[in-house]
Amino acid sequence: MSENVQIINGVTMSDTDVKCPGCGATVKYDPATLKMVCPFCGTSKELPQPEAGAVIEELDFNTAIQRASVNWGTVRKLIVCSNCGGQSIYEASQVSGCCPFCGSTSVMPAAENEQIMAPGAVIPFAVDADKARRCFIDHLRRKRFVPRGVFNVKLDNFIGIYLPFWTYDTDTVSSYVASIGYKHKDSDGDTYYTYKKYKGVRNQFIDDMIVYATDKVQHPHISKVQNFYFDKMVPYKPEYLAGFVAERYTVGLNDGWERAKVKIAEKLKQDIGEYERVRNRGDRVGKVNLSTNYYNVKFKYLLAPMYLATYTYGGRTYSVAINGQSGETYCDAPSYLWKIILFIALGVITSPIVMGTLRLILNGIESFFGGLFS
Repeated sequence: MSENVQIINGVTMSDTDVKCPGCGATVKYDPATLKMVCPFCGTSKELPQPEAGAVIEELDFNTAIQRASVNWGTVRKLIVCSNCGGQSIYEASQVSGCCPFCGSTSVMPAAENEQIMAPGAVIPFAVDADKARRCFIDHLRRKRFVPRGVFNVKLDNFIGIYLPFWTYDTDTVSSYVASIGYKHKDSDGDTYYTYKKYKGVRNQFIDDMIVYATDKVQHPHISKVQNFYFDKMVPYKPEYLAGFVAERYTVGLNDGWERAKVKIAEKLKQDIGEYERVRNRGDRVGKVNLSTNYYNVKFKYLLAPMYLATYTYGGRTYSVAINGQSGETYCDAPSYLWKIILFIALGVITSPIVMGTLRLILNGIESFFGGLFS
């Protein structure tokens, strides 16, 4: 693998460490300030802000293999987990580690000639590690019936990671048949619908259809907090990844496009159905059948931020996922609700009134069946 060289503020660097031009120490990306910051001398370098409107190149789908960049700006290596199959991209200087998803230390480097497509865009971390931990506690406090001791737990295996996504743009032309329902009342006042079919052709541009680009992740909560603001992404720079792991896509560009077409079809059906309902003054949308052609397909490969962790309480381990852009958090938590239910149930069962009622019921049942078989 050839060494990638970058120049920042006139200082030439190889390897993944970004060196401070002031003192030579390693600097890292700070989500709180969106800057590269040296922890020793305080030197900082501002990176492009999401609001700056920098242009992010969209690659043509048909020439993707020829045009896609594999230059990450710094030397990185691909690590494969033999336990869950996760593929993560680490700094080349890191000689050991564990899988950020299952925690296994059974990781191994992939082949040196592995060509890993570099992202074209990144959504930077906007939540630092301290704030992420506060988001975790705040999330627990919003849950009900959580034991007080849970608020004192420590997050284990805490890691900031960039997750891979494909986005697709395309022009579409669809021929369709849409069923539109009209509401009626029968003689009894009950509601029923009659349907009429409308045919048509629709041209529609699809912008940034998102597809999560890995199937290897076993973490149970990522999908619950991956509501990113994709309009805040910026052109990829290796500085954003300093101090973080990046999960490599395992859903390839072509497979991602097949999944995108399924989502696009659903969107087109919804849009067409609503269009015909309004145009024909219908009351509801029935089934929409369509046939779609796609033109000028373009894509972006981008990385989005996430914190992953676990915690242990009462001998059980719980998984945590925190959106690194918004702080949105999800985790399971122990609950004492079942104890309350059991306590109430025991109280009800042992109360004199309930016990007396139960005796009467049982005596009645005994008398009834006794009379049948006497």
